Amino acid sequence: MTVHVSRKAIAMLTATLSLAGAGVLAGAGTASAATCYGGESRFSKDGGYYPASGRLTTTYRCNDINVRFTNNIITPSRKVKVCFYPTSGSAYCQRNYTTVYGGNWATVATNVKDGTKFRLKFENEWVQGYWAA
Repeated sequence: MTVHVSRKAIAMLTATLSLAGAGVLAGAGTASAATCYGGESRFSKDGGYYPASGRLTTTYRCNDINVRFTNNIITPSRKVKVCFYPTSGSAYCQRNYTTVYGGNWATVATNVKDGTKFRLKFENEWVQGYWAA
């Protein structure tokens, strides 16, 4: 069996291996995740918005808004989306829900600025877990 690999793919692989060998890629993701999830906060909510009133705020710890569910024995997944509350303009929610499985961390919103106000909106079911942002 012959495998054909483009020159571009070889160049990208070579560059990635060089960066990993130099330590640029190796620990960066792990350290970032440890810092982000180290600031996790617990929640429990019977569907709808969390928090019911008030807002959560993103921090310097994470570039994203992340959720991990812990009550996944009966239902192995939950659906969540983020509603944003900008300092100027109207509040808005993501169009689609993100399905989060088991006890794994899932990114619900990416590249969110520090200090952004938000709430989590859950599909109609009881949820318990952690958020980090």
